[in-house]
Amino acid sequence: MPHHPPPRSSERPEPGDLYRLARRDAEPFLAGHPLPDQPLALPDLTPYLQALPDARTPAEVSAITHHLVTATAPVLDHIAAHFVTLALWAGTEHRHTPQSVRLLREAAQTVRTALVKVAEANLENLRAHYTPRAAATEHPGAGAPSSTATAAPAPSAGPRR
Repeated sequence: MPHHPPPRSSERPEPGDLYRLARRDAEPFLAGHPLPDQPLALPDLTPYLQALPDARTPAEVSAITHHLVTATAPVLDHIAAHFVTLALWAGTEHRHTPQSVRLLREAAQTVRTALVKVAEANLENLRAHYTPRAAATEHPGAGAPSSTATAAPAPSAGPRR
């Protein structure tokens, strides 16, 4: 079926109109490539959600977090890879706009970054729990104050007498 562009208007078409036009023009394609109409099944997060209220230590929360990231990483990475595949698509009559390619790549990176950030947050909590308090409060290179250190003068409330 030939592509029929929407009527020209001085205004930008609404998203609903664009999707309606695309659905109409994609009907012959979808007849040969039926796609599911329903959302993908969600992973069962019940075990993680049930375990979390019972967690009492950072190690227990870390175990839940680590298992959740490990269980969901393959699915999320698979989705991110599909976004990249979409960005690389080039049809015979159309190529994505540079803006849409950038947005699709950013979406893929955001999905992957979310996993990395959750893992980093988990490690940060473990560092805070397992690092001795004294080491956590010291800054690298900072030692005990020297007796020759000069203190900054206190701000004056007025002339001294």
